[in-house]
Amino acid sequence: MSTPDVSLAQAFVAARGATATPESLPGLQERLARGLASARSAWPGVELEGPRFVGHLARLLPGEDASNDDVEKLNLADVYLARAAADGLPSALKAFEARFLPEVDAAVARLKLPATGLDEVRQLLRQRMLVGSADAPARLAAYPGTGPLSGWVRAAALWLALDWQRQRSGQTQAEDGDLSMLVAPGDDPELAYLKTTYRAEFNASFSSALAALEPRQRNFLRLKYLDGLSIDQLGALYGVHRSTAARWVVGAQEALLQETRKLLTERLRLTRSQLDSVLRLISSQLDVSLSRLLRSRLD
Repeated sequence: MSTPDVSLAQAFVAARGATATPESLPGLQERLARGLASARSAWPGVELEGPRFVGHLARLLPGEDASNDDVEKLNLADVYLARAAADGLPSALKAFEARFLPEVDAAVARLKLPATGLDEVRQLLRQRMLVGSADAPARLAAYPGTGPLSGWVRAAALWLALDWQRQRSGQTQAEDGDLSMLVAPGDDPELAYLKTTYRAEFNASFSSALAALEPRQRNFLRLKYLDGLSIDQLGALYGVHRSTAARWVVGAQEALLQETRKLLTERLRLTRSQLDSVLRLISSQLDVSLSRLLRSRLD
């Protein structure tokens, strides 16, 4: 008797960082094979390898406790095309451009961009979605599959168009990156004084610390705090388990704060307790403040 093919199930389980009993693999294989066939039928001529597809699906599922059955809740056909296009398959790139780039025009129509602006937004979207590198993979790989890909593309196009409009209007975001924005009404008087008096030094130190990070670390922070990617989406984007993606983000955050502390120590004559107080505040409010700081600091 020949051994049944469970290669899709094995790839899925491995990408989840989980274990499975031999008895459970055939059933999982059947569900995954059915999903793969359905996705392929939606995009004739786009041939993404099965294990690549199901491994990507596994990394998109949120959390450690997601059920294998949750795969069927995703937009499998759209995830299939997104993964294939992010991998650079010519047939997938052609299908994506034909089907989804018109979404750019629909998304930004109400902004009444000039023709040059619309062309630039299209080009930015192509670059962001389809062009990747070791430090910043093609963003399509982070498409979560929980809503239609067309809506995800429209949202990205609108974000890029608004950013293009802001830059051309001469608006500045300098104050968005001002650490004095971290002053809260309930602050200890000494802490409030430190943040307002030394905000130029804080801003300069943070900016220098951000520039000192490795390009990949800056990308992790950009993707999480500017683009709002979840840990699961980051894992799917880079093709790693979610625990690895989480470790990368934490490492980038710690490196940023440690370098900021080092530079502040060199520039200011603060006591250790004063310096620790300021850095604890920055660290505790990282989620709500880093997006502002990154937007004004990252090119």
